[in-house]
Amino acid sequence: MLTKLLVKTQKNKHHFTFILSVILSFFLIYNSDSNQLTQFRLTVNKITTYIKSPFTRFNILAKAAKENDILREQLIVLSLEKETLIEYEVENVKLKELLEFKRETTIDLISAKVTNMGLTSNLLSMTVDVGSDDGVKKNNAVLTPSGIIGKIYVVKKKSSIVQLISDPDFRIGVRFLPSGTTGILRWRANNICDVREVYKNSEINVGDRVITSGLSDIFPADLPVGTVTSVTHDRSQFQKIVSLRIEDNLSSLIFVFVIINEGTTK
Repeated sequence: MLTKLLVKTQKNKHHFTFILSVILSFFLIYNSDSNQLTQFRLTVNKITTYIKSPFTRFNILAKAAKENDILREQLIVLSLEKETLIEYEVENVKLKELLEFKRETTIDLISAKVTNMGLTSNLLSMTVDVGSDDGVKKNNAVLTPSGIIGKIYVVKKKSSIVQLISDPDFRIGVRFLPSGTTGILRWRANNICDVREVYKNSEINVGDRVITSGLSDIFPADLPVGTVTSVTHDRSQFQKIVSLRIEDNLSSLIFVFVIINEGTTK
């Protein structure tokens, strides 16, 4: 209420000044006593100062509020710029990793950027920006420097849909090092996969590397997959169930590789 009154008074301050001047003029006309005039002037000055003081404070507060708004906007802009720089830094690190990985393999790879993540036709998938025009074919393996993350499921001219390793129907043959034992990998949850059909007497330990077995026409041998996190025995089937962790966070992938021609890793 007080703020509205101050705003209204501030807008009409010239009218109030005029009225005060008229009152003063009439007083000067009808009162020629110098002492009374001096006293009156002092009184008027006090009254004027008292009346103006709220407006002065109000102007200061209004100016401070405006400056706060400007500073707040600048802070938001700086925060956005900081986030952008962080994203560029992360992207730069990923690109360096991809380049280094490509240098260390003789497999024919093409790089691809992830353009979409989501569920497609009841399939856990992502979309990449390469397709048949780039030599991509259905069932081409898709990976990162950390390991296999899926395979090409649908191919278009300029893009492709990738079936992710996290899809319930995804299967891949793997091999444990150094034992050489093989098994079939399937996703469980939270970057953990289970490998079944592993012989009970096989020597597998936590920390062992897991690579592709090469026993299929889709995935070349010796590509990284993950690291063993636990080994349990399935007494009902006299087999081992081996759990492993994959390194990639599938929901935050930016760049990947598509294998368009098999070769051998160094």
